[in-house]
Amino acid sequence: MVYIPDNHKKYNLLLQSQKCNGEVFSYPSNLLDKLGDAGEDNLDPYGYSSYEEYYAEIDKRINKGEIDNNAELVELLKSYKDLILQMNKKEVWSVLKYIGEDTDAILGLKKGRYYYWPCSMENPRYEGVIDEEEYTSYLYPTDSYLWEIAEDPTGMAYRTIYGGENSCSTDKYENIMKQVKEQLE
Repeated sequence: MVYIPDNHKKYNLLLQSQKCNGEVFSYPSNLLDKLGDAGEDNLDPYGYSSYEEYYAEIDKRINKGEIDNNAELVELLKSYKDLILQMNKKEVWSVLKYIGEDTDAILGLKKGRYYYWPCSMENPRYEGVIDEEEYTSYLYPTDSYLWEIAEDPTGMAYRTIYGGENSCSTDKYENIMKQVKEQLE
């Protein structure tokens, strides 16, 4: 069952995840890629109904690595789990209301809805928005005319929107999306 802290329930977050009983994750893709290179495939945090279920999968792989006496893999898996634990404390994630127009993406962003901007206390930087797909965060513009801050325990959203720290303007976002489309064609 998707976890939503009690103080965030008033924002009606993660409707799709609640309906489909799937948890959302913030995760270090670079470390996940290293694990894939080390033979630990299918560890993407997709399709898990809870954090505990995913952590159990990682623990199972750590145990297997210990049995196989693969210390390097065990350390990599432990580092990955430690980061996942840090990154998925929703109590410190920012909650923002999207006040821009609905995006044209299939699931995208809807005007008037609240969204998580995940971060951790250890690394409170903008990494994206958990949109209507509700699997993980995706890059979206951070212009102040698009967002209202509801909860911002680390100050990350404020620093991003008003201080420009690790921000993504609409122009920059559109340029990135144009480049992605060109590469896919």
